[in-house]
Amino acid sequence: MDNTRKLIAREPNDTEATPFDYGSGHINPLGALNPGLIYDFDSNDVINFLCSTGASPAQLKNLTGQLNYCPKQTKRSYDFNYPSIGVSNMNGSVSVYRTVTYYGTGPTAYVAKVDYPAGVQVAVTPAKLKFAKTGEKLSFKIDFKPVKTSDGNFVFGALTWSNGMHKVRSPIALNVLSL
Repeated sequence: MDNTRKLIAREPNDTEATPFDYGSGHINPLGALNPGLIYDFDSNDVINFLCSTGASPAQLKNLTGQLNYCPKQTKRSYDFNYPSIGVSNMNGSVSVYRTVTYYGTGPTAYVAKVDYPAGVQVAVTPAKLKFAKTGEKLSFKIDFKPVKTSDGNFVFGALTWSNGMHKVRSPIALNVLSL
């Protein structure tokens, strides 16, 4: 909703906007000092993502200074350890993997809550992440099982991890081509 309580519209024809148009929300600079959970990734992850999405040798040489930089086995592009989760051209069920690092004080547990994309069943394993100390890393899997196609459009949802103090939200975008 916008500030007049109307659905956010896309210019120039005022059709309903999607998360691709307005993103995940605003950053809270003070909240960023105490994030709770983060999704770690570094330059190697970015290079692997570019390799998995078909970056050309010339493009990779511009970034790395080397030809043939891609590893023989690359991760699937949707397994890039990034907070947002996106799968395009989805044919059947898909499992997506993420790792988060805890930055807080003392032990805590985060529980998963899913806002389901239309026509897709979602299961998060484990549904509860129990952290003993700051800096600890835990991984989880999200299984997407389509029950109907999305007719060439993306459907949207979200995964939110909460420990009662922090809410860490990951937007979900899926384009379901077949069951």
